[in-house]
Amino acid sequence: MAVDEALLRSAQRGAPPTLRFYSWDGAWLSLGLAQRLDPARRIACREAGVGIVRRATGGLAVLHGADLTYAVAAPATALPAGLQATYALIGEALRAGLASLGIEAERSESGRTRAAPGGFDCFQAPAADEICVGGRKLAGSAQRRTGGEVLQHGSLRLRPDPPAARAAAGLEQEGATSLAELGFAVDDGRVRAACAAAFASVLGVTLEPARLDEGEVALARQLANRGPAGAEEEVPRGFSRDPVAGR
Repeated sequence: MAVDEALLRSAQRGAPPTLRFYSWDGAWLSLGLAQRLDPARRIACREAGVGIVRRATGGLAVLHGADLTYAVAAPATALPAGLQATYALIGEALRAGLASLGIEAERSESGRTRAAPGGFDCFQAPAADEICVGGRKLAGSAQRRTGGEVLQHGSLRLRPDPPAARAAAGLEQEGATSLAELGFAVDDGRVRAACAAAFASVLGVTLEPARLDEGEVALARQLANRGPAGAEEEVPRGFSRDPVAGR
């Protein structure tokens, strides 16, 4: 996620829009920018081997590791004006990718959210314009707009989260589902390819493979070690902070 923030900074410097897909090494809990984590939950995550990172975007906590994460970093002029219009367009691209795989998803009703006040879990209930199947949340997203640039990233659930990791993170996920739970034989590469093709079609762009430049890699490493308020986040033994050097 430090790479996502580095790509946002690149967009601020005039770099082309970037679409990125990535997966996680083990279970990781990502916190919204201003979200608090109580000490007991932090200890439980450490003991269960669940890493903790803080996103550059807001929103509620997401448990990664059984999902596919996407990120879009672009000048605001490359996307519709306003937060909700961008959510809707990117949501349409995700829905089109799923439809090409035979999964008919719907957008949650615009302008409404069923998340409980003071909630912690992103997948407890869908917010407006998020991706659901049968009323259960399949993908959750968060967005940051800074100056004239936009970062939106989100989690598409491929499989159920491991029960031990979910319990340690304190997530109930009663309103969530996953491709595996929907009966889809998950092939990560196929899902990535389908979503990438749908983004190109819906956004009307041509995607070209690219790699992070040296400055982006260095910035991502710096950001990964920053932690909240200058403090280190929890990193379980055996995990690396090094960003994936690819787009």
